[in-house]
Order: sequence, then structure tokens, then C-alpha cells
Amino acid sequence: MKTLLHVNYHEGPGKLDEFFKIVNRFGYDGVELRGKYRFDDMDQAQFRKKAADFKADHPDKEVVFGHSVPFARGTEEEIKTNVDFMIDLMEFAKKECGTRVMNFFAGLVTTKGVSCNLETSGSGIALEKDYERVAEGLKMIGKKAEELDMLIALEMHNSYLHDLAKPTKKLLDMVGNDAIGANYDHGNIVLNKNGEKVEEVFQILQDKIYYAHLKNVFTVAGGAGGYMITHLSDGCINQYEVMKGLKKYLKSGIMALEYPSRGDGIYGAKIDMEYIKFLKDELEID
Repeated sequence: MKTLLHVNYHEGPGKLDEFFKIVNRFGYDGVELRGKYRFDDMDQAQFRKKAADFKADHPDKEVVFGHSVPFARGTEEEIKTNVDFMIDLMEFAKKECGTRVMNFFAGLVTTKGVSCNLETSGSGIALEKDYERVAEGLKMIGKKAEELDMLIALEMHNSYLHDLAKPTKKLLDMVGNDAIGANYDHGNIVLNKNGEKVEEVFQILQDKIYYAHLKNVFTVAGGAGGYMITHLSDGCINQYEVMKGLKKYLKSGIMALEYPSRGDGIYGAKIDMEYIKFLKDELEID
């Protein structure tokens, strides 16, 4: 099982080169990057060149990209613009970075004028037409993924239609394309008062888990209350149980560690990899 480092461990203007060095220094098997570079120190072409150069210099490393298309409630223009970008990104990723799996978001489900929180967004307020629109869009993305021999993994993220295991499974069944699966992220699920337990997620999704994000949190007041990002071994998520399930079901054999915190991500990258190595040894995961 390959362990990647998500760019949110060390992200910001001028930090990408150092991030790549961290990946190598602490023994990660690759990186997850955002499909669109969002800082002003370089443009998109320069960003893609750096990603391609990283792969060329380290051909054994995996490179994953993430992107979103607002299939659920976006305008036709928003959807077209983002689909065009996604298709171009997929072609670049496959050709220049050998990408095997893409992290993907199929659009926010929110209500205009209503505060976007866990109770007023995502699958909790989704209509059947949201499922239908997203499913149709994913069929198109899935067809392109099949052409490129890639997997698309829907990140289970709050405020998206695919936030929890049950709605994600419903959506995947509607799509019916083996190139489309789930990116299991319990660090998001645990924040939702309707979120399933670790064992329930594996029971529901089983072999449709194509990719995974691992992070940990302390929840404050539970449910949709506040939370604090922690290092991977801390927090309220039992990562031993997560890894045990991934050993059985993770289709791509690729996962990424995340640390969306303002804290010291470099130290976090070091100790989180040490913890993953411990778990792999305990569970006899290659």
C-alpha cells in the first residue's frame, strides 16, 4: 500500500519545491496536488511543469491531482468550464505524471442564502435531481477515465452530495461505471452527526473504495460542533481500524495523509509517516 503526502502539509507561495523535498526526506511514495494552483508565485503552466519534473526525477513516485466540477447545482457555463479543465488535467496527468487515480468533487449541494454547514448542505438536503445531474456528469468523466485507464475517486467531504457512505453508494450505483469509486475520508465523516462508523463505511462501500485520505481530529461538543486537527495518531478516529479495512478493500492500493492545519506540517509529515509504518507493520501491510 502506497502512502502519499497531501500538499496541505506544506502549502503556500514558494513552498512547492520544499514540499517535494519533504516527500523524499520522510520516505513518502508520492504526492497529492490540487489540480489548480492557487497562489500568485507561478501560473498554471509553471505549476504543471514542476509536477511533471518531479515525476521525471522520481519515476517510482505516484502523483495524484484533485479537482471539482459543480455538476449538482452549477450553471451550464460553470460546468462546461470545469469539465474542460478536468479533461485537460486528466490528459496531462496521465501523459506527464503517470497518474493512476484522481481525487474528485462532483459539486457542492447548498442552498443560496443559507449558511453552509453540515446540517444545511450535502446529502442532508439533496434532491433526487441532484443525484441525477451528478450521475450524468460522472458518466462522462468516467468514460474519459476508462480511455486513459485511470480511476476517479469521489472524496467523501462535507457539503458535497458524496459526503457520507450511504449517499456515495447510491450515487455510484446510479453511475454504474467501474472507473468511478470513492475516496474514503473518515476525518470528514466524523464531523457529520449522521456520519457512519468506520466499520459501517467498509460494509457499505466495500470494493468501491478506490483511494483514501487519512487525517485525525478532536471533535468539540460532538456532531456538527467545532473540531481541531491533530496528528494522525491522536484524535478520535481509530486509524488501526481504518487501515485494517483499507488492507482488504482499497482498490488502487494508494492513500494520502492530510494535515489541513496551520501548525507545523513538516514535523507532522515526519511523525505521521512513522505512525503509518507502525500500523503497516502491525497489520502486515506491504
